[in-house]
Amino acid sequence: MTLSLTFKEAIDGWNNTFITGDPSHLSNIVTDDFICRPTEGNETLAQVLEWATNCSSVLGDYKIIHEDEHSLCGFHSVISPEKPVKRTKMVYMSLRDGKMAVHHCHEIVPD
Repeated sequence: MTLSLTFKEAIDGWNNTFITGDPSHLSNIVTDDFICRPTEGNETLAQVLEWATNCSSVLGDYKIIHEDEHSLCGFHSVISPEKPVKRTKMVYMSLRDGKMAVHHCHEIVPD
């Protein structure tokens, strides 16, 4: 089975957009009606690209839990000048036609 989008490719798309400010890294791997669901609310593709191209976060420590042609799930770390302590995010992505259609992201609260 060949996956249309892997977890690493998806997180790399976010990370490369954050690092370079170039929205194409992310816009090339999402559907036109993409929705991001952070911990609270929903964000459209336009809102996400506006935020992501002005973000200085760096993602790392990818841990894949699940990958198939319908969904991706895993963890990654994030650090930014605004929040310099390394944090862990759990992410779940629904795929459609080989691209990310919905992205859920939740911060893991340490004990």
